[in-house]
Amino acid sequence: MNGITTDLTQSVSWKDLKQHFLQIKNIPIVELFSSDPQRAKKFSLTEKDIYFDYSKNPIVEKTLNLLAKLADNAHLKQHIDDLFSGASVNTTQQLPALHTALRDPRKSGLIVKGEDVLVKIHACLNKMHHFVEQIHKNQWRSFSGKKITDIINVGIGGSDLGPLMAVRALKPLRENSLHFHFISQLDEKTLQSLLEKINLETSLFIITSKSFTTCETLLNASILLKIFQEKFDSAPIKRHFLAVTSEVEKAITFGIDPECIFPLWAWVGGRYSLWSAVGLPIALAIGMTNFLELLRGAHAMDQHFFHQPWLSNMPVLLGLLGIWQINFFQCSAHAILPYDSGLKYLPAYLQQLEMESNGKSMRTDNKPVNYATCPIIFGDIGLNAQHAFNQLFHQGTAHFSADFICILRDPLCNIQYHQQIIASALSQSKAFMEGYHSDISYKNLQGNHANNMLALNTLNPFSLGQLIALYEHKVFVQSVIWQINPFDQWGVEYGKQLNKKILQSLNSPYKPAEFNFDSSTQSLIQLYQQINA
Repeated sequence: MNGITTDLTQSVSWKDLKQHFLQIKNIPIVELFSSDPQRAKKFSLTEKDIYFDYSKNPIVEKTLNLLAKLADNAHLKQHIDDLFSGASVNTTQQLPALHTALRDPRKSGLIVKGEDVLVKIHACLNKMHHFVEQIHKNQWRSFSGKKITDIINVGIGGSDLGPLMAVRALKPLRENSLHFHFISQLDEKTLQSLLEKINLETSLFIITSKSFTTCETLLNASILLKIFQEKFDSAPIKRHFLAVTSEVEKAITFGIDPECIFPLWAWVGGRYSLWSAVGLPIALAIGMTNFLELLRGAHAMDQHFFHQPWLSNMPVLLGLLGIWQINFFQCSAHAILPYDSGLKYLPAYLQQLEMESNGKSMRTDNKPVNYATCPIIFGDIGLNAQHAFNQLFHQGTAHFSADFICILRDPLCNIQYHQQIIASALSQSKAFMEGYHSDISYKNLQGNHANNMLALNTLNPFSLGQLIALYEHKVFVQSVIWQINPFDQWGVEYGKQLNKKILQSLNSPYKPAEFNFDSSTQSLIQLYQQINA
């Protein structure tokens, strides 16, 4: 990622924002509404199926103009061009990040390092299409000739959260009798519970691991494969085990038939991968036509992000407003509050997307940052949150911001239920901003909490694709401003390295000098070995 690598806080645009912050920080957001009857109209934006109201932020037009200058000074447009063209924006691994290419409808024309990546992507989509058709038409059957009834996705991180989130969100679109199960944890009880629900003879297991070395995924897959083989005594596994990976030979060695391997590529990050063959469970759940609609929605947001000027650009505005809150109002937490049960797993999905991407403290020039980067991302279904952590929001001492996400039309929901859901979302958003003032001290709500409202016309593949891509690009915008690389995760990788050493020590006579662990780790290893002796 090229661009500024000077001290961000010493730039003119940053200093201008800091000066402006001192002028506006003590003005309650509710006063900004009182002084401008057109505020909601000025500070809202519609793009296809998404309405974005950002009026409940402590901003005026000058704020946005200064934030736009910050984006210009960070050479945001050049970074966006680099992202879409296949430049090596992942600077630590010298790789492009081509999640936008995964939903590009063009069949060819994107040459990266001498190779047309669109040709490979569409070949994979065609393979997915053919397989989904076989499953839905009962042409892909079990080794005994029975139709497939259960799909079990075995993965972790982006290989689990993306498909899980989308399959749940788009559940009303299922036109088949398939049952979907997602296994990510190393938990014998979870596996046992799964085996009680499914018929192994009619189950299809999708093992998703880009490297095909992820210990949690491979251990779960190995156990399931062993159980399958023991029960059916050397029955061919070809009709029951698939792999999604960039390491074809490792999958073959594991026992997967080459025809049952779907490709991934080094330039597909796990948390950006549901648009690829990682999304095979989604396609199986909703059909390939609807899966392509999901891609089409994301591509529409890609084009909006690529072409629109900053102050009419939804991902850019969402990212810059986050910068304003995090770096100037010292906001260290951001809540995702979807008011639709279909979006149950969206907060967890965005936790990984944002915190694994921008949870960094080193700039791309290998110098430490001297400003805050990614806040803690958390959330829940909004109606649950209202009876849980919203109390802290309303009357606690924490400083936070929030995104409310609601669905304006839900034909499958009872109108009384739906109106109550929408009323709840709007009331909480209003209360976060306005607060409540009473002569009785313990009834006071401070208010003045910045929050955005993202309203989808309906929840369908297109709008879900738009929403996910919106957040992907928001993350990218913030990474550019903060001068960090959002496409690696060395903190995660180091944990994997430690895991191997500790696992080795748990399985062998304890030798403290050999591993040089701290006294706490040493004591717990010894305790484990004593109890299991």
